Amino acid sequence: MEKAYNKNIKMKKPRIALLTTFGDFNPSFSLCSVVRQQLVSLVKHGYKPVLIVLDRFNDDKAVPQGVEIRKILPAIILEPYSAHNLDNLDKDVALVKEAMEKHMADIDVVLAHDIIFINSYLPYNVAMRKAIDGKLSKLKWLHWMHSGPSYAKLDGSVWDNLYTLPKNSRLIYMNYTDAIRAAEHYHTLPKSVRTIFNPMDIRELYGFHPLTRELIDDYDLMKPTFICTYPLSTTRMGRIGKQLTKVIWIMAELKKRGHKVALVVPNAHANADKEKKAIEKMYEFAHSKGLEKRELIFTSFHKPPKWELGVPHKVIVDLFTLGNLFIFPSVSENCPLILLEAMAGKNLLVLNQSFQAMKDFAGNNAMYFRFGSLLDDPQYPDGLDKYMADVVLLIESEMKQNKSLLAQTNLRQMFNVDWIFLHQLEPAIMELLHGE
Repeated sequence: MEKAYNKNIKMKKPRIALLTTFGDFNPSFSLCSVVRQQLVSLVKHGYKPVLIVLDRFNDDKAVPQGVEIRKILPAIILEPYSAHNLDNLDKDVALVKEAMEKHMADIDVVLAHDIIFINSYLPYNVAMRKAIDGKLSKLKWLHWMHSGPSYAKLDGSVWDNLYTLPKNSRLIYMNYTDAIRAAEHYHTLPKSVRTIFNPMDIRELYGFHPLTRELIDDYDLMKPTFICTYPLSTTRMGRIGKQLTKVIWIMAELKKRGHKVALVVPNAHANADKEKKAIEKMYEFAHSKGLEKRELIFTSFHKPPKWELGVPHKVIVDLFTLGNLFIFPSVSENCPLILLEAMAGKNLLVLNQSFQAMKDFAGNNAMYFRFGSLLDDPQYPDGLDKYMADVVLLIESEMKQNKSLLAQTNLRQMFNVDWIFLHQLEPAIMELLHGE
């Protein structure tokens, strides 16, 4: 796979444009989702991208902030080209070429989506090539093809433009397996093809709350193998309540097993000195077990005192969607909503066998361990350290067998806009510009 671009190399950010034939930004069109997430990643990483659209584009509010919209492309009647009718080609090409040369001269790299692939886009395709031979000779191009490759012999006609790669260009295909077939489609060599996945960032997919996004960015929460969310009242996190120390202990043991972990505690009622000191005690305990402060996240400590009384419920829902593990050693419950929310978030459930009522909710669809409760005071013949280590081995084993959770974790880690940008998109841009 491509390696992340070396951030130690200091250079001016190139001007990036995304070339589309959009008349609006309707999310029902899947390509709009891809383009939107690419724009989000460019803005987030310090670029000032340009979105090039049709002159009749009417959906400015749907475009991410920080993006310049250029409504420059003539809206051409495309149906004749689908029928191989070229009567208007010269006229249409002239209009598009003029618009491109007039409004794209300041661009360094163009990310073009399907422009050289769709037959009805032929006038845009030809106009772009003529502009490259003319005033836009210094521009570099990355060309996405958003459908599977085919093969056609070149016959010297204008339709060859659907099967050849323009000058100053690389082809972008979305998987590694068929990259060679994509090269064959465009009669080019595999060295001219780069793979960049379509992003599917769960922050965008589920419309995460701004606070959730802050927490993700500040604590790098897209990367951990295990993310456990444990909402609670700070007044009840001790051993006669939610037993947070046992959750910390398990997460620390998972870390010792070589996993990257994060325990997120959306905690309420944390504005008094007593509760703040109790949180510090939890940090001390976590440190004694090998868990760093960045791996144990109390939301009340994020930009205090803003969230000391609690976070919006949407944030908790987001965090259960983000995570994959819910450890719940609480000593007493009635009908715990957080358990039901964790179930809704498709988390692996690790529940307290010492409190039998939990089986009323999760039944056989959870892992149960004797964490102690008001009704059960378990003894551990080999010691609690050994018991917790065994719990972790079983959690690890269960996760390895759960293909759904593994797929969700892989999606979070590798298909988010940051990973794709840093490991695939930006390296392709910089390589094209600087020949690395």
